[in-house]
Amino acid sequence: MSKAAAISIKERRSRERRQKNIVTVAAFVILIAAWVIGRAGAGTDVTPYAADVLPTADRIEAGSNGLFTGYATVDGSEEVIGYAMAGTASGYGGPILMMVATDPDGNITNVAVVEHGETPNFFHQLDLQNYYDQFPGMDYSDALILGDDIDGISGATLSSEAVAQSIRQAVRGIGGAAIAGADIPPDQQPVKFGAPEVALIALFVVSFLLHRLKRRTTIKKYGRWAVLIAGLLTLGFIFNKPFTLSNVVTFLSGYWPDWHTNLYWFILVFGIILVTSIQGKNPYCSWFCPFGAAQEILGSISGAKPYQPRQLYSKLRWVQRALSFTAIVLGLALRQPGTVSYEPFGTLFDLQGSWPQWVLLVLVLFGSLVIYRPFCNYICPLDPVVDYIGEGRRWVKNAWQQRSKTAVSTSK
Repeated sequence: MSKAAAISIKERRSRERRQKNIVTVAAFVILIAAWVIGRAGAGTDVTPYAADVLPTADRIEAGSNGLFTGYATVDGSEEVIGYAMAGTASGYGGPILMMVATDPDGNITNVAVVEHGETPNFFHQLDLQNYYDQFPGMDYSDALILGDDIDGISGATLSSEAVAQSIRQAVRGIGGAAIAGADIPPDQQPVKFGAPEVALIALFVVSFLLHRLKRRTTIKKYGRWAVLIAGLLTLGFIFNKPFTLSNVVTFLSGYWPDWHTNLYWFILVFGIILVTSIQGKNPYCSWFCPFGAAQEILGSISGAKPYQPRQLYSKLRWVQRALSFTAIVLGLALRQPGTVSYEPFGTLFDLQGSWPQWVLLVLVLFGSLVIYRPFCNYICPLDPVVDYIGEGRRWVKNAWQQRSKTAVSTSK
């Protein structure tokens, strides 16, 4: 290679790096703007919902502490017939806001959903399986904990827990504000650590250790397949807890769920950030993503090959990034993390989803027989997200190396 050609290649790569840095900074600014817009538009007037949960009240009085008092005329005199208050807790896709009504003694009489950011198909399961029917009759002294005195809904566990937490917060607020002599028990949430958390930690540890092997040994090859299959079975079909775009938007929005009952969520999100920052490679997508494993297994059966046409590959990658970025911006601006996730994960592992998700799932599964991981390479919104973590790692690494060089030259 001539000296002029080498200089030309170096200049081109330098120009591409500068363009990439500009795009990264611009994207970061847009994300901050979307977050600010969403934050400014947050907040819902819950007053109309007080009348919904206190339907027999002739008059509702709003207090400064968020308590609504319902009055009705009985035998010519006005009496208190109940109280209402709103409670909130973070679910799978952000905060769930509930309005709760009680009788004058603090017993729950009615509950209503004010707003939520959950995936509609999954949150609707709470209605279909009469989840809310178990709360009337309970009061501020009840724990309202899934598996204790409340039954959850399979496939919508995080939503079930958040609804219960919201109702507990509201009814205990009523007890403390309106019920004389109410003995409010301490809010002691047990730490939920079980098989899903153990499986996730094991997948992280094993994939990390196997990735550290320098050469493509037999252990590394078959170990990766073992991890892939384990991820497909455990995180996919058994626990149905894959990593989705909703997790990302929830994290960026600051809607972090209660760690006591959502330890899995924290292990998943921060595990990906930590290992990617250390290794420089996303462990989840490469090693134990259940949907990626499903595609790779189908591709291994038919001998599917990577599809990387020179003229189209870079354009397809930018389309993937644009889809992911647009979804995140909308999720932050609208404060609706659960509604922007377009992955067909739940459609495959829980057989639930909208018709576009079913169409996408069928296309991806058939496409996996021809192209290696088509969804992961050209549609999945999570790969571009993790690219930002890797880009941040490169920035820090380059800055540190530059600082070290400067320090060495200065010492000379």
